[in-house]
Amino acid sequence: MLNTRLYDTLPSLIKGIGEHHFYDQVAYSIKALDPISNIRIVSYSKTNHPVFLSGNEMSEIDEVYCESAYLLDPVYDMICGNRDQKELVTLDSLVNDDFRNSAYYDTFYQRLDWCNETNIVIGTSDDTKICIVYSTKDNGASIQAVNRELIPCINSIKAAILTHERIGNALQANQANQAINLENINSRSYMLEYQHLTKREKEIVKLILTGLSSAAIAEKCFVSEGTVKNHRKNIYRKLNIKSQAELFRKFIQ
Repeated sequence: MLNTRLYDTLPSLIKGIGEHHFYDQVAYSIKALDPISNIRIVSYSKTNHPVFLSGNEMSEIDEVYCESAYLLDPVYDMICGNRDQKELVTLDSLVNDDFRNSAYYDTFYQRLDWCNETNIVIGTSDDTKICIVYSTKDNGASIQAVNRELIPCINSIKAAILTHERIGNALQANQANQAINLENINSRSYMLEYQHLTKREKEIVKLILTGLSSAAIAEKCFVSEGTVKNHRKNIYRKLNIKSQAELFRKFIQ
């Protein structure tokens, strides 16, 4: 029996998009389906080791997998090889009858003690795939029950993950741009030393150049917004400029 409807957990999952705990919420939502006994969310890349995305502490066996055992995993071979990819795939569909005699089973998989491993594969880019891998407690009836509940929600889960990844990529790009801007600011900050600015005014200039508003600067410096505006007036007067645009041209361009 399924004690919790996955559909009922989707609002919390969607609310977590863009948050650091997002993949924990994905794992929680899916594991709420009672027959599921284990779940991992893994990021696969052709050029890097796998990365576990949910926040649970990695076990020793997880570390073995990410270090080397993944190279023997038929699922990894499907995801990062040239094999036809499916969105929902079981391990049983990828292996032969002699799987229990394979190096992967002998050196790694038998230690997991998983049943009915199933993978949801979501492509976020040509090089990166997110894989939700789970197992059920016992027999085929359990996994059929899980899939009846899970399959109708796959598109919603996929959309949430793709949105989360786009937000993450945008934030990384923004942070990279900020780092470049800060480098430019620092490389020209020596100009401040040749101006008659106070220590606080120099601090305000640097914060303006990172794109902060007067209100945000006031909050960061623990002063009123009016105080920040007064500092701006004094800065503009001392630097012989009339606008924020001129300030950016003076120190960044």
